[in-house]
Amino acid sequence: MIRRVVAVKFKEGTSPEQVQEYVETVRKFPGQVSAIVHLTTGPHVSDGDDSVAFSHVSLFDFEDLEGVRAFLTHPAHLAAAHGLFRQIIGQRVVVNYELHSDG
Repeated sequence: MIRRVVAVKFKEGTSPEQVQEYVETVRKFPGQVSAIVHLTTGPHVSDGDDSVAFSHVSLFDFEDLEGVRAFLTHPAHLAAAHGLFRQIIGQRVVVNYELHSDG
């Protein structure tokens, strides 16, 4: 199983409506891309030090790297990445890692 972690900071001037559109777009991906096994997503919850905090994070689970590739090349993802996401995301961090059971 591969987990893809995506953390984003929005560009200055991004409206609350655009942030909501981002959230709704991400939440729709599992219904559009069958390679996504599971998705969790949400906003940063402050612990008091927000100086380096990213505003939203999404955790996508895939069976394998082929699933990640299928998502990245899917028309729904490409439309969002080249449209809304490009307009409002100022910074992002992406990490893909293999999940292992410790037991």
